[in-house]
Amino acid sequence: MQDQLDHELERIDKLPKLGLLWVEYSAYALGVNIAPRKRSSKYCRLTRIAVLIVNLSIIYSLVAFIMENYLISFETYVEAVLLTFQLSVGVVKMFHFQSKVESCSQLVFSTETGEVLKSLGLFNLELPRKKELLSSVSLILLNNWMIIDRQVMFFFKIVCMPVLYYCVRPYFQYIFDCYIKDKDTCEMTLTYPAIVPYLQLGKYEFPSYVIRFFLLQSGPLWCFFAVFGFNSLFVVLTRYESGLIKVLRFLVQNSTSDILVPKDQRVKYLQCCVRLFARISSHHNQIENLFKYIILVQCSVSSILICMLLYKISTVLEVGWVWMGMIMVYFVTIALEITLYNVSAQKVESQSELLFHDWYNCSWYNESREFKFMIKMMLLFSRRTFVLSVGGFTSLSHKFLVQVFRLSANFFLLLRNMNNK
Repeated sequence: MQDQLDHELERIDKLPKLGLLWVEYSAYALGVNIAPRKRSSKYCRLTRIAVLIVNLSIIYSLVAFIMENYLISFETYVEAVLLTFQLSVGVVKMFHFQSKVESCSQLVFSTETGEVLKSLGLFNLELPRKKELLSSVSLILLNNWMIIDRQVMFFFKIVCMPVLYYCVRPYFQYIFDCYIKDKDTCEMTLTYPAIVPYLQLGKYEFPSYVIRFFLLQSGPLWCFFAVFGFNSLFVVLTRYESGLIKVLRFLVQNSTSDILVPKDQRVKYLQCCVRLFARISSHHNQIENLFKYIILVQCSVSSILICMLLYKISTVLEVGWVWMGMIMVYFVTIALEITLYNVSAQKVESQSELLFHDWYNCSWYNESREFKFMIKMMLLFSRRTFVLSVGGFTSLSHKFLVQVFRLSANFFLLLRNMNNK
């Protein structure tokens, strides 16, 4: 019957997982291959070099615009500052995940193939209703993957909005200036405020205006790959971990069931549950080590971006609904970005808290001494819930999310008061 569990995990592995697929493609576009069993890493180094050169060129152009307009007003270059932060964080994430690509690919492989659940020994026991037990475990995993796909693809659609705006804005602006406003001179404007350096050789420019235009056009795409790819990877890994804890909770809840587990098999059954807990704990530590410090960078930058977006919203209230709509979409994207981290981590923490109660609430007091000893040990280990830290300073949770928004609002008020003076 253990082979049937492995076959079920293989069947789930072969099912289409749209969310995880887009996460893998997004990371691969930045030269980070987190699924080496599916695609080759042959050209990843070349891709990373090209991405780095392009991103640094765009960042330099944005910084040049900021320095050129530094003494005018903050409203003039706030958009350039926002994009500079986003591209810079994207480059940092690219190098961070490439430095830990082996750990990252191992986590993705373990998540997709269900390695944590394999060879537990649970279905080698003489259980009367193995098929029902297998069906219940499979249902939990399938429902969990459906939730992962829904969350990841929802975030995909949200992140696409500001990217599409930046990509199509120059073309709509050109049509508006030339055919609606009917200006005497109509030119294709750049995607966003930036000063791209070039050489003037007589009548020719190097690089040409077209190259500079499409260089800046690629900026939002690199932001998309970094924001969606690596943030959604965190969602996939943590949501899958919460699903594993849910499977363990189901097994623990039925550890004293006369229908599913005979009395003479309960000690061995509980040993399998303890083994699964140890594997989940190891899996959790790998996720913690992978995201521990990059989450600190992400939370710090997100606080600054939310602050600047609030300031930008306060300055464009009288400009028009088009600008206001764009900034609100950008604001929702950044807010959802930091929210996903905290909500996903809170889900893991909540499931681990419930697991502690499940260990205690099973009818262990009517079982053997060995069974009681294992329950006592698991109560000690489960008392420390699975939390994901922010650089070792605090942990991701709903409470921390509120603190981030509160800090951003305080910075916004400080920035507005300073600008008014």
